[in-house]
Amino acid sequence: MPQFDITPESLNATVQSLIEANHPELVEANVTVDTIFAFDDKGGFPVKTNGYPSSANIKINNLKSRIKGAADAEITIDRDAFNSMNEGQQQALLDRELYRLIVKRDKEGNVKVDDADRACLKIKKFDYMLGWFKEIAVRHGADSPEVYQANILWQKDGRTFFPKV
Repeated sequence: MPQFDITPESLNATVQSLIEANHPELVEANVTVDTIFAFDDKGGFPVKTNGYPSSANIKINNLKSRIKGAADAEITIDRDAFNSMNEGQQQALLDRELYRLIVKRDKEGNVKVDDADRACLKIKKFDYMLGWFKEIAVRHGADSPEVYQANILWQKDGRTFFPKV
């Protein structure tokens, strides 16, 4: 069962600087994002995305929480995984979670707001969502969905994900 701990103010400052540097739509909509550490002293995975262990996950806070003063969104971070990363890896992880936020807009392109006058948000789907079994790839080779998807990934974005190959 995960437990939680507050994050240092410097982490929130990093998130804010990433928003300002890379996410003009979040700046325009005055989106606020808070962070919290999750940990499991029994060795489990305290953060999950779509049911799988993850280093971080972002969620949009509900209207009631936002009215009570919560940020618009919250990044839950696996404390131990995060602390094992170098600064560049930490920033990439946080930036990835911020990238998942989409500001909703009306037909005229204006930011949609909720009853708390806060920007309406949604979560962006990943460009790739891979569910692979090594055993199936070994057993069926090029006929397996795993190898088929790997080939598509390699052909479309191989140099992006494997820059040293």
